[in-house]
Amino acid sequence: MLAAAARADIAGTLRPAAQKGVAEFAALIGRARALAADAGVDEILRAVIDESKYAEHLRAEGPEGEERLENVRELLTTASESVDDEGGELGLTPLDHFLQRATLVTDFDRLDPDADAVTMMTLHNAKGLEFPVVFITGLEEGLFPLRRAMDAPEEMEEERRLFYVGITRAERKLYLTHARSRRRNGETLPSLPSSLLAPIPPEILEEKSTIKLRATGRAAFLVTPSMRRPGAPVERRSFEFKEEEASQDSPRLVKGERVRHAKFGSGTVAELAGTGRDCKVTVDFDDETIGRKKLVVMHAGLERGWE
Repeated sequence: MLAAAARADIAGTLRPAAQKGVAEFAALIGRARALAADAGVDEILRAVIDESKYAEHLRAEGPEGEERLENVRELLTTASESVDDEGGELGLTPLDHFLQRATLVTDFDRLDPDADAVTMMTLHNAKGLEFPVVFITGLEEGLFPLRRAMDAPEEMEEERRLFYVGITRAERKLYLTHARSRRRNGETLPSLPSSLLAPIPPEILEEKSTIKLRATGRAAFLVTPSMRRPGAPVERRSFEFKEEEASQDSPRLVKGERVRHAKFGSGTVAELAGTGRDCKVTVDFDDETIGRKKLVVMHAGLERGWE
């Protein structure tokens, strides 16, 4: 049908309005195909969403459309993370890789319930269960609590009760984590610690920050059952952390500069294209079996100044 849409002898049999719609759709698919040759999946999706005005269509549906739009944003985030997982590399059918990872088929039913493994679940599903060690992640404003709950006292109270459910699932250790920055809607944005953490007395928390990586970091708070019991002695430990230097991706690279990639090793910058988050770099790596690679700078994690 797509090939037929590009043929004037076939498309010409349609009404003028239909001809215009078919031609525009065929052109959109053609542009997306061309973009998919070397672009990240998030870039392809943003282009299709913008050109098709899909977001505007969902907003016109009202509250239900807003929920669907949030799913679209999460899809963009997942697509952006898939580029990050590949070390920023382009040209190896990133769309195929993404579609394979995004398959709806799951092996969950075949998992061994007695396996030594991490169990992931929502806080709603955790009610009535207990685990020796519990991690509650994503404790950031707008994420937990949800942004829409901040202006509704009833919903905010429900978020607070849900947080309490999560806390009381831990038998021995509880970790509460939040990110200093998080990728949302395909962009890395700064985050604020959740307001749900504020009422917790600091003397029952053992705070620890992770090593800064690519200009991002996380903080973790450890709470043990003995800390939760009133009057119980609390052992406080101090930590020293070394922050890495600012992200190597922030300054603009220059042609001929030496860089190092975590996966491909050292190489020389051969070409640069684009700006900001869409900046791409072509690197000739020293290892002849790797050769030339095209990378997205913001995901590649390139270190500069390597000999």
